[in-house]
Amino acid sequence: MSTLLPGEPLGAGTDGTYRRLTAGPGEAHGRRSDFTPPLAPGRGGGRVVATLAHLTDLHVVDPGSPARLDFAMRSGADRPEWGGAVDWVFRPQELLTPYAVRSMVATLAGLPIDVCVVTGDNIDNAQTNELDAYLALLDGGEVRLAPAYHGPQRQDWDDDWYWRPDPGDDRYKRRWGFPTHPGLLDLAAAPFAAAPLGHPWLGCLGNHDLLVGGSSPGQASLGGLVTGDRKPVGLPDDVPAGLDTLLSGPAALFSGRSRPVPAVPERAFASRTELIRRHLGHGFTEENLREGTGYHVHDPVPGLRVITLDTNHALGHWDGSMDQRQLAWLEDRLTEATGPDGPLVVLASHHATASLNNRYGVCADREADRAYAAEVLSTALRCPNVVLWLNGHHHANRITAHFRAGGGGLYEVTTASITDWPSQARLIEIAIEATGEIRLTSTMIDHAAPAGVSGDLADPAQLAALHRELAYNDGVRAGRRGAEGSLADRNVHMYLPWL
Repeated sequence: MSTLLPGEPLGAGTDGTYRRLTAGPGEAHGRRSDFTPPLAPGRGGGRVVATLAHLTDLHVVDPGSPARLDFAMRSGADRPEWGGAVDWVFRPQELLTPYAVRSMVATLAGLPIDVCVVTGDNIDNAQTNELDAYLALLDGGEVRLAPAYHGPQRQDWDDDWYWRPDPGDDRYKRRWGFPTHPGLLDLAAAPFAAAPLGHPWLGCLGNHDLLVGGSSPGQASLGGLVTGDRKPVGLPDDVPAGLDTLLSGPAALFSGRSRPVPAVPERAFASRTELIRRHLGHGFTEENLREGTGYHVHDPVPGLRVITLDTNHALGHWDGSMDQRQLAWLEDRLTEATGPDGPLVVLASHHATASLNNRYGVCADREADRAYAAEVLSTALRCPNVVLWLNGHHHANRITAHFRAGGGGLYEVTTASITDWPSQARLIEIAIEATGEIRLTSTMIDHAAPAGVSGDLADPAQLAALHRELAYNDGVRAGRRGAEGSLADRNVHMYLPWL
């Protein structure tokens, strides 16, 4: 496998150079022996239990939705009193995200995988048309988000703060040398057919699947807006600036200047019940549907259990927590698996331990009703069969060792997103070595689109390549260039002692 690297410059701006991506040599697998002596002799010759694919943070988005806060990113930048609450809403590559997902699904379809674990933020704005498109991308079908794009990336919206692919000046071209691609908006909005993943896959709910903009439970107040015929273009001046307005009073954010757009009824918000119903057969069960719960257990192959958690904080904010009912359910599922004759256990959630501390809206006298990172991690570590915790949310590759009292522990593996650079998935091979150790082998997967954009953009593979190139060159999110993580977060063998 190759590694994607910055290549020749294609454009220059006042603040950066826009570069083509190129394929470099693949990375060898390193070794992590956080829990065992390094390079113990006799490793190898063991038994593979399963191969998992980990896919997260797809953010399949309807970029022209009236209920998107893309306009707020510009207004918020002009008004520092917003304190960064609306800084990360727009991506120049977002209209091409379905093509990146299509390319990754096709790549994974050709690999020997027992189960694919998809850990949330599958859609961007909790909308039914986004849900339809994401499920079509994984299960096969027609991908159609809206009949046409109407938003700030159009030249006739006369807002040069956003990247506008048609000819003309804009901030991205001036500052970072972004390219011109005439007709791209129409190409990106056209429906297309997607082939299925072809492997069993397990679903998980993330904050963007359930909350408006990934932050606010404001669907009831915005239902008319999302299916309506006007799109806001600026924050109002008369609402209190700050995070609390975004989380608890989102309708006020959409009450400023607007302009007419075609109404799209399919943009209705997806309810929690609908999200669960549409995921039946992908880990979710009729019991989940009856009880409204977002957590489930699945034994994909003999000797392996995958426990999927719902870490979303229903009161709002993008970070997570867990209620005590779910924590008790988790303890019961771990008790069932504990012991040398039990299966190896993989946990899956959207939020990582670093983002599992959301106390927004929780009254002090109800604090005991919620569980946060320390308590959930402690519960997992009490079960020696838990060896791996897969999650996303942070849009970055990261591997963290968590130590168990008395020896051993588990690896928390966070994988980068599809929507942002480096647009990767991860394979995890789980094996029991001849030495009796557990080996977890992580291999990063780039989707199979060409490294550089060089052909006709009517070709879906070229659109996927352009998505990745734009994501790398996004000067606003330049910090994401570290999202690939260190060598120890990517291709690596991880060893743990077994019972």
